[in-house]
Amino acid sequence: MFKLIGGIIGLINGGFWGALIGVFVGHIIDSFSRIKVTATHQRTTSHDFTRTLLILTAEVMKADDKLLKSELYYIKNFFVQNFGSTRANMALMELKEILQEEHDVQEICRQFKLRSSIHERLLLIQFLFGLAASDGEFSPEEIHKIDQIASWCGISDIDYQSLKSMYMGNYRSSSSSPYTTSYQNLDLDYKVLEIPNTATDEEVKKAYRNMAKKHHPDKVNHLGEEMRKAAEEKFTRLNQAYERIRKSRGMA
Repeated sequence: MFKLIGGIIGLINGGFWGALIGVFVGHIIDSFSRIKVTATHQRTTSHDFTRTLLILTAEVMKADDKLLKSELYYIKNFFVQNFGSTRANMALMELKEILQEEHDVQEICRQFKLRSSIHERLLLIQFLFGLAASDGEFSPEEIHKIDQIASWCGISDIDYQSLKSMYMGNYRSSSSSPYTTSYQNLDLDYKVLEIPNTATDEEVKKAYRNMAKKHHPDKVNHLGEEMRKAAEEKFTRLNQAYERIRKSRGMA
């Protein structure tokens, strides 16, 4: 469209050479317009998200060479609560097939990064942490795999460590001692808010407001009500971390 308009304007004002330049400039504008339209249509759908989630779920399940019943129960319960029993059974059947396949996980993460928002990627990592913790502990192999997935999905280290602290604070690692003391839990709460424990009260409040905006369930509304419910869990953990910090400081 712009190529034609540019050619006409150029012909009127500059003859043959003007028309040539006008066509060239119009072609560039048309190209940018097409790029914009293509990007608009790359928004993640609920089906895309679920398919990616199942593939990455399979990778984490296979990371420690163990396929545990607790992991299957976690996946089934998640889908039953968020999608209903029929869709949960379909998801488990699809997962069974995926477990027998080989996938280029790094490329899948790269593609997901291109068409998803940071909120969608954090929601996916949230699910993987829950999966890894379903047997009551985190194995080093599972955490290493989630580390890789987060990196391939383009999640920044500070965002990743914040999310990691939300989930690892309540569970033990098979290679380290439990997070049991109030000091250790409080230290993790500061990591959740992405601030040091030396932050002022005002900095704590500001950090909480910023994190509340970043992790608000409304950010994933387009994935459907079921994904919003999953996002609410992460939002609750954020609020709990802030409340513990606030009470420990005697903040109003």
